[in-house]
Amino acid sequence: MRKLMRKRILVPVVALAALAVAGIAVAYFTASGTGSGTGTVGADSGVTITDVTLPDTLYPGGSTAVRFTITNSSADTAVSVDKVVADTRYGTTGVDGLPVGCDASAFTFADVSVGQSIDAGRSVTASGTLRFADNGRNQDACQNGAPTLHLKVDNTAIQ
Repeated sequence: MRKLMRKRILVPVVALAALAVAGIAVAYFTASGTGSGTGTVGADSGVTITDVTLPDTLYPGGSTAVRFTITNSSADTAVSVDKVVADTRYGTTGVDGLPVGCDASAFTFADVSVGQSIDAGRSVTASGTLRFADNGRNQDACQNGAPTLHLKVDNTAIQ
Protein backbone atom coordinates (compact mmCIF):
# COMPACT_ATOMS: atom_id res chain seq x y z
CA MET A 1 0.00 0.00 0.00
CA ARG A 2 2.78 2.26 0.73
CA LYS A 3 4.05 1.84 -2.77
CA LEU A 4 0.67 2.71 -4.15
CA MET A 5 0.44 5.79 -1.97
CA ARG A 6 3.87 6.80 -2.98
CA LYS A 7 2.94 6.49 -6.68
CA ARG A 8 -0.22 8.55 -6.10
CA ILE A 9 1.83 11.35 -4.65
CA LEU A 10 4.75 10.98 -7.00
CA VAL A 11 2.70 11.11 -10.24
CA PRO A 12 1.06 14.50 -9.50
CA VAL A 13 4.33 15.92 -8.17
CA VAL A 14 6.20 14.84 -11.29
CA ALA A 15 3.40 16.22 -13.46
CA LEU A 16 3.54 19.58 -11.64
CA ALA A 17 7.32 19.62 -11.90
CA ALA A 18 7.09 18.92 -15.64
CA LEU A 19 4.60 21.76 -16.08
CA ALA A 20 6.81 24.11 -14.09
CA VAL A 21 9.84 23.22 -16.20
CA ALA A 22 7.79 23.68 -19.38
CA GLY A 23 6.58 27.04 -18.12
CA ILE A 24 10.13 28.12 -17.38
CA ALA A 25 11.31 26.90 -20.75
CA VAL A 26 8.87 29.15 -22.61
CA ALA A 27 9.11 32.14 -20.30
CA TYR A 28 11.57 34.74 -21.57
CA PHE A 29 11.98 38.43 -22.02
CA THR A 30 12.25 40.25 -25.33
CA ALA A 31 14.29 43.36 -25.67
CA SER A 32 15.21 45.78 -28.35
CA GLY A 33 18.11 48.15 -28.55
CA THR A 34 20.16 50.35 -30.78
CA GLY A 35 23.82 50.99 -31.34
CA SER A 36 26.08 53.02 -33.54
CA GLY A 37 29.71 53.31 -34.47
CA THR A 38 31.86 55.89 -36.14
CA GLY A 39 34.27 55.21 -38.96
CA THR A 40 36.67 57.32 -40.92
CA VAL A 41 36.34 58.07 -44.61
CA GLY A 42 39.64 58.78 -46.27
CA ALA A 43 40.28 61.49 -48.82
CA ASP A 44 42.48 61.61 -51.84
CA SER A 45 45.36 64.05 -51.86
CA GLY A 46 44.53 65.25 -55.33
CA VAL A 47 46.59 65.18 -58.44
CA THR A 48 49.24 67.50 -59.75
CA ILE A 49 50.05 68.31 -63.33
CA THR A 50 53.75 68.92 -63.81
CA ASP A 51 56.42 68.98 -66.49
CA VAL A 52 54.19 70.88 -68.92
CA THR A 53 56.41 71.34 -71.95
CA LEU A 54 55.80 73.18 -75.21
CA PRO A 55 58.85 72.13 -77.22
CA ASP A 56 58.17 73.93 -80.51
CA THR A 57 58.26 77.64 -81.32
CA LEU A 58 54.81 78.95 -82.16
CA TYR A 59 53.97 81.06 -85.20
CA PRO A 60 50.57 82.29 -86.36
CA GLY A 61 48.74 79.33 -87.90
CA GLY A 62 51.02 76.82 -86.14
CA SER A 63 50.86 74.50 -83.18
CA THR A 64 53.04 72.65 -80.73
CA ALA A 65 52.70 69.40 -78.88
CA VAL A 66 52.13 69.83 -75.15
CA ARG A 67 53.43 67.08 -72.93
CA PHE A 68 52.65 66.81 -69.24
CA THR A 69 52.69 64.43 -66.28
CA ILE A 70 49.71 63.75 -64.01
CA THR A 71 50.72 62.50 -60.55
CA ASN A 72 48.41 61.01 -57.93
CA SER A 73 49.72 62.50 -54.68
CA SER A 74 47.67 60.13 -52.51
CA ALA A 75 49.54 57.42 -50.64
CA ASP A 76 46.44 55.28 -50.11
CA THR A 77 43.99 55.37 -52.98
CA ALA A 78 43.74 55.44 -56.73
CA VAL A 79 42.12 58.44 -58.42
CA SER A 80 40.20 58.66 -61.67
CA VAL A 81 41.10 61.27 -64.24
CA ASP A 82 38.66 61.90 -67.06
CA LYS A 83 40.33 64.66 -69.03
CA VAL A 84 42.82 67.52 -68.84
CA VAL A 85 41.70 70.96 -70.00
CA ALA A 86 43.00 74.52 -70.11
CA ASP A 87 42.62 76.16 -66.69
CA THR A 88 40.47 79.19 -67.41
CA ARG A 89 41.30 80.78 -64.05
CA TYR A 90 44.26 82.12 -66.05
CA GLY A 91 42.24 83.71 -68.84
CA THR A 92 39.63 82.34 -71.17
CA THR A 93 42.12 80.06 -72.92
CA GLY A 94 44.30 79.10 -69.95
CA VAL A 95 47.20 81.01 -71.50
CA ASP A 96 48.89 83.97 -69.83
CA GLY A 97 52.33 85.53 -69.72
CA LEU A 98 51.91 87.12 -73.14
CA PRO A 99 53.34 90.48 -74.12
CA VAL A 100 51.04 93.50 -74.00
CA GLY A 101 48.91 93.59 -77.16
CA CYS A 102 49.16 89.86 -77.86
CA ASP A 103 45.64 88.46 -78.01
CA ALA A 104 45.37 85.37 -75.78
CA SER A 105 42.21 84.27 -77.60
CA ALA A 106 44.43 83.32 -80.56
CA PHE A 107 45.76 80.42 -78.44
CA THR A 108 43.66 77.29 -77.96
CA PHE A 109 44.28 74.01 -76.19
CA ALA A 110 42.02 71.08 -77.08
CA ASP A 111 40.82 68.92 -74.17
CA VAL A 112 42.89 65.76 -73.67
CA SER A 113 40.95 62.61 -72.81
CA VAL A 114 42.84 60.61 -70.17
CA GLY A 115 40.03 58.30 -69.00
CA GLN A 116 41.95 56.19 -66.53
CA SER A 117 42.55 55.46 -62.88
CA ILE A 118 45.96 56.38 -61.51
CA ASP A 119 47.21 54.21 -58.65
CA ALA A 120 48.34 55.83 -55.39
CA GLY A 121 51.74 57.48 -55.74
CA ARG A 122 51.89 56.83 -59.50
CA SER A 123 52.04 59.08 -62.55
CA VAL A 124 50.95 58.99 -66.16
CA THR A 125 52.11 61.12 -69.03
CA ALA A 126 49.85 62.53 -71.68
CA SER A 127 50.00 65.04 -74.49
CA GLY A 128 47.82 67.49 -76.31
CA THR A 129 48.16 70.37 -78.74
CA LEU A 130 48.38 74.14 -78.29
CA ARG A 131 47.43 76.10 -81.40
CA PHE A 132 48.25 79.69 -82.27
CA ALA A 133 45.60 80.85 -84.75
CA ASP A 134 46.38 83.13 -87.66
CA ASN A 135 43.54 85.59 -87.13
CA GLY A 136 44.29 87.58 -90.29
CA ARG A 137 45.43 90.62 -88.30
CA ASN A 138 48.85 91.89 -87.34
CA GLN A 139 50.15 89.64 -84.54
CA ASP A 140 53.55 91.29 -84.14
CA ALA A 141 52.80 91.95 -80.45
CA CYS A 142 53.13 88.21 -79.81
CA GLN A 143 56.68 88.01 -81.19
CA ASN A 144 59.24 86.78 -78.66
CA GLY A 145 56.44 86.03 -76.23
CA ALA A 146 56.61 83.19 -73.74
CA PRO A 147 53.06 81.90 -73.35
CA THR A 148 52.38 79.90 -70.19
CA LEU A 149 49.70 77.25 -70.54
CA HIS A 150 47.86 76.34 -67.32
CA LEU A 151 46.14 72.95 -67.17
CA LYS A 152 43.69 71.28 -64.80
CA VAL A 153 41.90 67.96 -64.43
CA ASP A 154 38.21 68.00 -65.37
CA ASN A 155 36.20 65.12 -63.87
CA THR A 156 32.76 66.67 -64.31
CA ALA A 157 31.68 63.86 -66.65
CA ILE A 158 32.47 61.13 -64.09
CA GLN A 159 29.31 60.07 -62.28
